[in-house]
Amino acid sequence: MRRKYSAMLTAALMVVLSLALAGFSGCSKSPTAVVDDQSGSVTLLKRNVAAAKLLDDSYFVDQVVSAAEGGTVSLLDVQLFFPPGALKSDTLISIEIPDPTTYADHFGTDGLVFNIPVQITMSYRDAILDNVNNLSIKMAWFNTVTGEWEIIRCVNNVESKTVTAVVSHFSAYALITDE
Repeated sequence: MRRKYSAMLTAALMVVLSLALAGFSGCSKSPTAVVDDQSGSVTLLKRNVAAAKLLDDSYFVDQVVSAAEGGTVSLLDVQLFFPPGALKSDTLISIEIPDPTTYADHFGTDGLVFNIPVQITMSYRDAILDNVNNLSIKMAWFNTVTGEWEIIRCVNNVESKTVTAVVSHFSAYALITDE
């Protein structure tokens, strides 16, 4: 029983720490700044396809995540961390990379809302970074109502070349740059 509460406390602390970091060093001035990807002022980060193919030829994964224990789902350069209690019940979670040339990933079940925020970490270590300032890289989600990418609060670790965000729902998420 103590081990279960210890694991839950650790997960809760990770979520709180992630939220605090996002608040202090977030990737946007507001949590949902609108990205106009049609005007060319913002572009999706590009993957080095050759590097992705070396890692794996499959761009889809799904697995059941325990509601009580939480868990991690990973594919190529994407990792989803579910703390215990984030899901209402054991749930089939998927990651799909529909276009291996861009950092736009679909997480399913689409529209799923969490009891406790879930952490997304995307690595851009194999990105094509020609003329891109690493500090300009942010995470955004695709709003199907407006048809636009919306920047979310995130932490960009330029040393490890990862962007981490804590989210409350699933949809398509991407790494973007405004340079």
